[in-house]
Amino acid sequence: MGTHSKSPSHVLSSGQTLSSHLASHPDLIGTPVLNKFKDEGAEEGNLPFLLKVLSVEKALSIQTHPDKRSAEILYKQQPDIYKGAHIFLILGIFKTFLSDANHKPEMALALTPFQALCGFRPLTEIAFFLSRTPEFRNLIPPSILSAFLSIYNSYNPEGQEEKVALKNLFSSIMTTPEDKVRKQLDALLERYAKGVNESDDNEVVELVTRLGAQFPGDVGVFCAFMLNFVKLEPGEAIFLGAGEPHAYVYGGAYLFHAPRTLIHFLFFQNALNAWRTRTTSSVQV
Repeated sequence: MGTHSKSPSHVLSSGQTLSSHLASHPDLIGTPVLNKFKDEGAEEGNLPFLLKVLSVEKALSIQTHPDKRSAEILYKQQPDIYKGAHIFLILGIFKTFLSDANHKPEMALALTPFQALCGFRPLTEIAFFLSRTPEFRNLIPPSILSAFLSIYNSYNPEGQEEKVALKNLFSSIMTTPEDKVRKQLDALLERYAKGVNESDDNEVVELVTRLGAQFPGDVGVFCAFMLNFVKLEPGEAIFLGAGEPHAYVYGGAYLFHAPRTLIHFLFFQNALNAWRTRTTSSVQV
């Protein structure tokens, strides 16, 4: 529900667009919102957010959103191309369609017990999974793996060298040839089906098994080893800023985000394999 020009909501009783109705009834928006979001067109009835209601049985795409500056640059460079709905980056596939030059921070508020993948795990946790999961490790070129393992225990995990190592690790996994991904994922799921080792994380084993069943052969399943697995109770919420990879895995939630249609879809969307280039430059680490 919202007032975005690409797909505005309408008032059922009158057929008016929601923005027209709100412009005629500014009391429904309220003076604080009108004042704070004046430059965004609040007086013309434009809401500063979109509201969605999610009911997730099958995990949604892993995605990330560009920041305001990146969105403006992309839209300015190729406005004729960037006028669709989304940016897709699936299995290392990057295809861009923007409908505007704006960013899209968002917040999910749980209505039921809710699960999500959100942001990168600490480097030490990723290294732990690399050491315990040969199928995950086998996706990564030796030089990139060695560079990451040499800095994962750094005292400055936010340092530039550490960020580059994580970005290279993530990029190498996402651009792994599909046949290799499928081979390693099938081997991993077969091993888990035979029984979990003491060194395995039971929660991650369950998540990988579930995602593997939902998305056979999808490299996004390996993101369970790289992204934080977050569980929310009703009333709890998470905020997701620009460039932060995330996916909603299970449960019901309200989703609030800026009124934009600008998204990078990363994984769990095998059907879009025809759109393929090799970049993951938009993901923030």
